[in-house]
Amino acid sequence: MKRTFLLLAAALSLGADAWPATRPHFGGTLRVEMRGAISSFDITDDPNAARALLRHLLLSNVCDRLVTLNASGDPQPSLATSWRSEREGRSWYFVLRDVPLHNGNTLSAQTVITALSAQNPEWHARANGNELLIQSDTPISGILYQLAESHNSICVAGNNGEWIGSGPFQIGDFQPGQQIELRAFDDAWQGRPFLDRIRVQMGRSFADQAADLQTARADVIESDPTQPRPGAAGTTGFTEPVELIALAFTPNHPAVADAGVREALGRSLDRNSIYSVLLHKQGQPSAALLPQWVSGYDHLFKGVQDLALARQLRNPLGSLVPLSLAFDAGDDLARLIAERVALNAQAAGITLQPRPETPSFRGFNADVRLIRVRLESAEAGAALTRIGTILNLSKLQKAQTSSTAETIYAVESDALKDYSIIPIAHIAETYNRAPIVHDWSITRWGDIRLAELWIEAAK
Repeated sequence: MKRTFLLLAAALSLGADAWPATRPHFGGTLRVEMRGAISSFDITDDPNAARALLRHLLLSNVCDRLVTLNASGDPQPSLATSWRSEREGRSWYFVLRDVPLHNGNTLSAQTVITALSAQNPEWHARANGNELLIQSDTPISGILYQLAESHNSICVAGNNGEWIGSGPFQIGDFQPGQQIELRAFDDAWQGRPFLDRIRVQMGRSFADQAADLQTARADVIESDPTQPRPGAAGTTGFTEPVELIALAFTPNHPAVADAGVREALGRSLDRNSIYSVLLHKQGQPSAALLPQWVSGYDHLFKGVQDLALARQLRNPLGSLVPLSLAFDAGDDLARLIAERVALNAQAAGITLQPRPETPSFRGFNADVRLIRVRLESAEAGAALTRIGTILNLSKLQKAQTSSTAETIYAVESDALKDYSIIPIAHIAETYNRAPIVHDWSITRWGDIRLAELWIEAAK
């Protein structure tokens, strides 16, 4: 294996005395705990950031993509060894790598076409030998960044519906909603991972995760991004703000059909108070869909509270029925923000009733929802396009044909002007790990390559 060869070569060149006391080695089980939980192996457009994060972590280490991003956020080859474009970005050619899948088969062009067509019905794909052609009626300037996102992972379904890919780990034991185990794939084309297994406990609260890390029952956990960094119990890693917190209005609801109601609610928001008190000054308050580090123009969207204008917009509307505001029942931060939004709205003369929502109870069809959407790309056009897909905002799909900051800004401005979605803030993803976990790295946008991790052997 390539990684084994490199370790042996390093040993010979450095000599035994040059090795550190603790050095990389193969074996062991990494114990991970996450808030999100999945009950099936769907690749879906998920507005729940906790589930989206879990799905992203699993897909990124089980199924490869045609393109990946390096540490700087630039596209680099993965399952595609090279690419070129024609017809002003309407036609893209990719040369496919010959790699083994977990089921013993070899990656085929048809497998790639099937996976990509399911996620991108507007693309037209066909193969000629090991070359794949993707065509679109409009230019896809950001296609390389889109192909690097987890929903474009190249997977086939196993006998039980599990993902089968070419990544460093393969699906092992699966207990829906509770636990999933990943096993090392010995024949991985990039080399066998150091770890033998990764055991992921799902649906764990921040408090339970922290307790398990403290008592050595977990090795890697999510940390509450609004809280101070943990102390010496482990090491913390942060992304840039990659999660959008926003209000999304349900289409065709008479109670919120008037844009004046939506704008009045938007103008009533005290984002700075939410940022200071509820987010503990972590992340960024924002009236933009994309964070500043991705777009560069977040500051152009003004999000200062204006109660006078909010009341001016609301008063001509006369008597208004109370509006229902749904939030994730298992998300404490969402509950606090929903309650604060309701107080802000009350000051403008709008009654909002926060109501908890669970996967099994969405029947009340709320007028507006507090959503948390996870961004995957450091490229503005791809990130905005993905938000549009997840939230079914067709105006944002224009971003995939945009190649300049000015045109992307125009697309976002157009999508926000009717207040059908109201951004509130962006927050980071944070992790804490035990000292026995080594070679941990996380990109600004949240990619974690578990194949590079190793853990110290028990003493």
